[in-house]
Formats: sequence, structure tokens, C-alpha cells
Amino acid sequence: MVSGHQESRSILTPITQNRFDIDQFTKWMQDHGKLMYGSHFLLYSEDTEVLAKLYAYISGDVKMCSKYSLDLNKGIFLVGGVGVGKTVFMMILRQLLPLKDRYAVKPCQQIALEYIDQGTNVLMRYGRNYVDNVDINTINRAYCFDDLGAEEATKHYGNDANVMAQIIQMRYNLFQNRKVLTHFTSNLISDQIDVHYGTRVRSRLREMCNWIEFSDKSSDKRI
Repeated sequence: MVSGHQESRSILTPITQNRFDIDQFTKWMQDHGKLMYGSHFLLYSEDTEVLAKLYAYISGDVKMCSKYSLDLNKGIFLVGGVGVGKTVFMMILRQLLPLKDRYAVKPCQQIALEYIDQGTNVLMRYGRNYVDNVDINTINRAYCFDDLGAEEATKHYGNDANVMAQIIQMRYNLFQNRKVLTHFTSNLISDQIDVHYGTRVRSRLREMCNWIEFSDKSSDKRI
């Protein structure tokens, strides 16, 4: 598994023959936002620091990553209020990665509904979706689990399960053993993660991910 910095070398040339700087990145995000979400799409000055951190991470800019305390070998935990643009940013950002390296974006609420219908197969699908006895070198794909905390408590044939807590534990093992990255978006602050998933999960999320937070001044773009 290559680091984010190593991956960045393969994504710069298709975008521009010159140095891919923060201004070009911002323009690229704006242009692709319009393509994906319509001509009304806008980036806001209140989100400048979030964009700078995402640029530092995706480009592998070592100096900027050091400034923002970002680790290129970790995933992203993008946190902020309702409607600030977390999902949108992660959906656009993945377009910068080569197809083979793109993370899939999966809503946590949808995973919870799949668990109600399919049970533990869902845990294996998102937590350990490789088959050791077929190929011990098969690497699990990266995921962005969207809107962590929005899923409700789930039951499969009457058995209660905190589905995302179990998946996070499994993804943590993948991160430890195979360096597989996992990304998240969430409205939950640290203390709320404790309530939903427990201290152990919160600690492991910190170890797995770079915490990137929208400002309290960031507005709901859906209004």
C-alpha cells in the first residue's frame, strides 16, 4: 500500500503539466463541483482552511502537511455541521485519485439497513472484503463511510448490533496489518463519538485518521 504522498505523484500530471498548487486545486474543486452538482455550486471563503488541508493531503505537500499536523499514511475524518459540504468535498476529492486507488463512498445509514437484511455478511463486506484463502496478498479497498452517527441501532433476527463500531474495529485491524486507509464524514464531535461507539472506537479513529474540522462559522449550503 503506497502512502498518500506516493499516490500524489500519479495524480498531478493528468491535471496540469505545471506544479499543482493550492490555487489550481481550488479551481479544480470548483469546476468539478459544478460538473457534478450543477452550475449553482460554489466554494466559500469560510471553508478555505479545510480546502487547504485537503490540498495538502491529496497533493502530498510535506511542508503543508507538517503545518497542519497531517499524516499521509492515515485516512481523513472530515467533521462539521449539517450541510457544510463534507460529503460533497469527499465525493469531488476522490476524482483526483487513479481509478484503482479511489475510495468508495458508502452512507452509514445504508450499511445499517443492509445489516438488517443480510446480517454479518455486511460486516465482512465492508470490514474485511478480501478472501485470505484465495490470495493472502489481496488488499481491501479504501472506503469513505459517510455520515457516521446517522445510522440507527440495528437488529438482525432480533440480535442488536452496533454495526459501524464493529466495522471500524475491523478496519482498524486492516490499517494496522495492511495499511489500508479508511475515511469518514460525520457531524459528531469527539465526546459524541464516545457516546455512540465507546472510548476504544474513538481512540482507534484518532489513530486511523487525520481529523479535519469545518469552522463553526461554516454555513449550511443547502439553505
